[in-house]
Amino acid sequence: MAYKHDGQFITKPEIMEEYVKHYNYVVIKADRSVEIYSSLRRIQDDISVDASTISKKLNENGGSCICTAKPMGYVFYIKKLT
Repeated sequence: MAYKHDGQFITKPEIMEEYVKHYNYVVIKADRSVEIYSSLRRIQDDISVDASTISKKLNENGGSCICTAKPMGYVFYIKKLT
């Protein structure tokens, strides 16, 4: 669903730009699904990897990283969009 346009497909470039501005990270999850997030805290809550760990790895690796959730051993790819 689109930002401020729930239930509708995005059909205009300016609406897509508005939508993308609200998200800073893309995550490919262990189940191969892809999600976008507005903050590291939201990622932390979803994948059980500390936000400070993600931030450190992103900074060390030029804006993308692979993190492993210790409790489950699941691997996630995280990329900073902005």
